[in-house]
Amino acid sequence: MHVLAARMECCGDLVASDPSVYRDCANKSSSRNHEMSDSLFFCRLTLLWKEFPQYHEFSMKLPPGRFTAAHLIIFCAGLLAGTTALSQTPELGPHEVRLERSHFVEMRDGVRLSTDLYFPVGLEEPLGTVVERTPYDKGTDQFRAEPWSRARYFASHGFVFAAQDKRGKFESEGEYLTTDGDIEDGDDTIKWIAQQPWSNGKVGMIGCSYPGFTTMMAAQSLNPHLAGIIPQSAAMATGSMANRYSLLWRRGGTVALSMALWHAISGSKVFLRPPAGLSREEYLAVVDQYELRPHSLSFDKLMSDPALLASTLDRFQQAYLTLPVIDILEGFEVPPNDWRLMTSLDIADPWWDERGYMTDDARVDVPALHINSWHDYGVAETFIHFNHFRGNARSKQARDNQYVIIAPTSHCQAETVSEQTMVGEQDVGDASFDFWGTYVRWFDRWLNGNRDALDGMPQVQYYNIGANEWRSADSWPLPGTEYKKFYLTSNGNANSRFGDGRIGEQAPDVVGSDLYVYDPATPFTTVSALTGKDLDVWGGRFDRRELQTREDVLIYTSETLEEPLNVTGPMTAVLYVSSSAVDTDFEVTLVDVFPDGRAMGINIGSLRARYRNGFEAPEMMEPGKVFELELDMNVASNTFLPGHRIQVEITSSRFPNHDRNLNTGGNNVLETEYVTAENRIHHSAQYPSHVILPIVEP
Repeated sequence: MHVLAARMECCGDLVASDPSVYRDCANKSSSRNHEMSDSLFFCRLTLLWKEFPQYHEFSMKLPPGRFTAAHLIIFCAGLLAGTTALSQTPELGPHEVRLERSHFVEMRDGVRLSTDLYFPVGLEEPLGTVVERTPYDKGTDQFRAEPWSRARYFASHGFVFAAQDKRGKFESEGEYLTTDGDIEDGDDTIKWIAQQPWSNGKVGMIGCSYPGFTTMMAAQSLNPHLAGIIPQSAAMATGSMANRYSLLWRRGGTVALSMALWHAISGSKVFLRPPAGLSREEYLAVVDQYELRPHSLSFDKLMSDPALLASTLDRFQQAYLTLPVIDILEGFEVPPNDWRLMTSLDIADPWWDERGYMTDDARVDVPALHINSWHDYGVAETFIHFNHFRGNARSKQARDNQYVIIAPTSHCQAETVSEQTMVGEQDVGDASFDFWGTYVRWFDRWLNGNRDALDGMPQVQYYNIGANEWRSADSWPLPGTEYKKFYLTSNGNANSRFGDGRIGEQAPDVVGSDLYVYDPATPFTTVSALTGKDLDVWGGRFDRRELQTREDVLIYTSETLEEPLNVTGPMTAVLYVSSSAVDTDFEVTLVDVFPDGRAMGINIGSLRARYRNGFEAPEMMEPGKVFELELDMNVASNTFLPGHRIQVEITSSRFPNHDRNLNTGGNNVLETEYVTAENRIHHSAQYPSHVILPIVEP
């Protein structure tokens, strides 16, 4: 029987109103055949299902149980490719657009990068240029589609738009290494553009996710022609800066398993190309007769063959349970990629800094409009970038012209806001915002010299969920923020949402603790056993009550609020923990409990305990000894309304989003053996475990 069918047979007719029966059923279904029990972790895309109705008919062709897994494929190859869904098509500018394909731009080492140029028809004077450098193929519809694409949009508004394949990808020459060479190649590309007769010497850059990374890397080149940038969801550019070490989702020292699928689909290091040195004219004469992309696990191939997709997903369902983690892609017919390299490197290895990942010493000198969403994995890094540019840019003009806009949505989905915006399962109201018009005005200011283009624009704009309105400020964190401690207490049984865990402003005055057992064989998963949906906070707002029925999660809930409580800013958890293991993970999630009982996740903090003293100084725990851990819980803007309750979840896994800590103290990427950990959260006058929330006026 398929896992989903087994779970539905057990739990399908039950309701959460019968806690003991429901909890027993959920625990049985999560432990049944544990080799496959959490195999439906792929499905994180309810939001995508709502925003991309064109996939409805396709997904119905899949065999039972693979519906939501298909949407993860779409997520990895679509959203992570920088593709942006639109709530409505932005209005094109007044100019027709002319495309010149495949200009080969020579880099300093002689390697040529293929670049498409989109020109506004009828404008003869030199123009400003907007650049996007991508590893995802500049020949896709997001650039070339007619009548609307992101490239044609900017060109229709009077800019030249340049879309470039990253080194070693698709039409570009050279060797591809994930995140390598983008400072130098960005610098050389900008220099080439500035020298062209159609250029006015001013260049801007834009891009989301990986293209946002290439934008941030180019900013570090300090090229004087780079006049303004819009990095979107660009957290992966963060190295040791502010001790974050994001590094392609190495959050808190863990490894993001989704990057295995990303490398399988988008990480190929091998592309078949015409001979080097072929002229542009010769190349254009034959290029459409060839297929450049690998076929083994290509997005297009999977989307056109439901049976192949289903069989591939079955294999991936097993693969994420693979030990050692580094071998996840073994047995897959995928091109050579950097999965093994990127997972084997230590989080504080100098390799990362050598490739330009941003450190506290990173120097920039360019005005930037930083874009992200509250449910993006790297929204905290966006504010770190904003403040770093503000304080470390070389010129006053650059320091004074840093802006940030945060939507309520998820990764690369800021532009999807509408008059009725759904973030996961939560309706957050009218979050409409003219992002595309703002982008045009931004480049009008910095590429065309229109000093009035940004008049009256606040430097910080963000959407407050709960109050459901756009707000603004001049700095971040917000002026007047009060950091308030909320303490964890219980009678010793905070396990599951049916336990007695409490959270409030009163510090504990009695000795207490809560114990739970973390078993890597049956880890706490963010995936619903009933529906297969991934309820993780980085996909949006989802009701977590089903997840909270397990005994290996501690739940602390406040009294019902009588007044609104606005939590806006960076959040921290301070836990006093002990464990039977020498190393284990801790995951802390902030939750908004609605009057009807829905428990909607806000954001999360993760920490592998060995890194409690810093990522450069891993140290094992002494079993049974109490240690203080400080977890960065990212940032949020959420108003807890009257009648709502504050809630905190604590557990030791976030599977399948993160790899499982095997609790042995060894290298989790290379290990195959694991032990069970008995983990305890202490709360007393001596060990006052608490979360620190940023409180501002409602």
